[in-house]
Amino acid sequence: MLCITKTEKSWQDLFATLASFCNKYEMVLDVGCGPYELMAIRNNVNTIGVDLSNVALSILLNRGFQGHVVQADCQYLPFKDESFDCLISNQVIEHMPSLTALETTIKDMCRVSRNLMIVTPNSVFHRWCHDETHFFFFTVRDLKKILPSFEIYASHLPPTQTLRYYFLYDSPKLRNFPLIGALLYDAFRMLDSSSLLSWLNKNLWVGNHLMAVKIVKTL
Repeated sequence: MLCITKTEKSWQDLFATLASFCNKYEMVLDVGCGPYELMAIRNNVNTIGVDLSNVALSILLNRGFQGHVVQADCQYLPFKDESFDCLISNQVIEHMPSLTALETTIKDMCRVSRNLMIVTPNSVFHRWCHDETHFFFFTVRDLKKILPSFEIYASHLPPTQTLRYYFLYDSPKLRNFPLIGALLYDAFRMLDSSSLLSWLNKNLWVGNHLMAVKIVKTL
């Protein structure tokens, strides 16, 4: 029997959210794609993966990636304005060595696409984890200042799934709990579809990652 750890489940959910976002569009750019990510998110010919590491891109191609790869610095993306229908960037902006580099990177991402999803670790969850390559540690408030035109969520899951994931995990099990299970399930389901959940997502730290989303237009 395959055993999936909590950390692995977290990454699976994050990849599913990224896939759900970018699969609504035709031409997709992944900035800082690394060697594995696009195999789980968007493995097709209309996808371009950008990374500074040629080794990472070679591994990605050797694993059977069907799209295209470009070795480039994410601060200076070698593409024309609005070349892509959407852009995703996962675990990149925290690696920028300076505020200037961070601002340049975000500006260039917004230049090549008007629809973006940027994901970075939630520093409240990861404050105990030291990574010497992380130069920035973001909170919801930080991203709201840095990305004022983006919607910021303190979760890697779509808002309507957050309570179900973090507090119920497996709703049917709760629903079948003797006596009070059905009542609790209905109560959480009502909460799950309420505007309160969006408020919780934007203002409280309930997820391992922070997700910044900007959608100007869809196809």
